[in-house]
Amino acid sequence: MDIEKIYRIYFDDLYRFLLYLCKNKEVAQDICSESFIKAMKNIENIEDSKVKSYLFQIGKNTYYNYYKKNNRIVLTENTEDFDLALESFEKDILEKENLTALERAINKLENPYKDIVKLRLNDLSFKEIGEIYNKNQNWACVVYHRAKEKLKILLEEKNE
Repeated sequence: MDIEKIYRIYFDDLYRFLLYLCKNKEVAQDICSESFIKAMKNIENIEDSKVKSYLFQIGKNTYYNYYKKNNRIVLTENTEDFDLALESFEKDILEKENLTALERAINKLENPYKDIVKLRLNDLSFKEIGEIYNKNQNWACVVYHRAKEKLKILLEEKNE
């Protein structure tokens, strides 16, 4: 498969995932670029059906290496405003508060729960997630279900 084609197809998904992890546009762009450079070295040996999970695995590992190297995660306020097309200002405020609460709850999860939720939010299948962790799709599904249960508890605690 051609790396340029892979780049066009998967760049946005990988970038959004990395942005969600590090909360910094510049760092996410750097890690994304570095991930594609690393992927180029071995892309001929990867099945077409596994390219996305391969890229996300490289991206996740590159992010963790960046984190270890810099000994911190760069956290900033939301880096992108999403147009939620809500009918009123009040609904918009409530929705942003809910998203912020959900994001905080997700970040309180331990790994692999946190990463699997983020991967699912980036439309990866359970099969692709399993491949990233060298597990099967049932493992990914079970861990995701457990993560959702933990999120429910964290969000309920926040509302009390």
